[in-house]
Amino acid sequence: MSRTAAFIALVETASREGVESRRRYLKEHGPHEMGWSYANILEVEPLLQRQLKVKGFFRTYLYLPEPEKAVPFALKVTALRTYAKRQLFQDPVDGRMYLVHSRMTIQSIEQVHPPLVLGDFVSIDIRKPDTRYLELGFLFVVDPEV
Repeated sequence: MSRTAAFIALVETASREGVESRRRYLKEHGPHEMGWSYANILEVEPLLQRQLKVKGFFRTYLYLPEPEKAVPFALKVTALRTYAKRQLFQDPVDGRMYLVHSRMTIQSIEQVHPPLVLGDFVSIDIRKPDTRYLELGFLFVVDPEV
């Protein structure tokens, strides 16, 4: 993995319904934690922690496969905790319990104008921006907003 990217971001698959429910929760309750089950976050955790110290946040871009096939939203993440062994996490939005490898504090959900497509991102590792890789975990990319 290249260590030359000034600022990195994650790309993850989401649903419009999930984004809208989290946006409502943010509006009513403010920043909150969100859990993620992907273990590959451990590969970039030191880089993300450094970025949090330097910049104060990193972005997780949300790819909506249906019907958009685009990235119209980005989460602004202001804190990150990771776990080598999955931990139980109760999502405050849906109240369900999940086994997660990471917990991120979501500050906001921003619209991306114009929406991006996966080909707009530059990968920082061997996993190219492709929907097949999104099924396996986060994509690690250079943050195009920086």
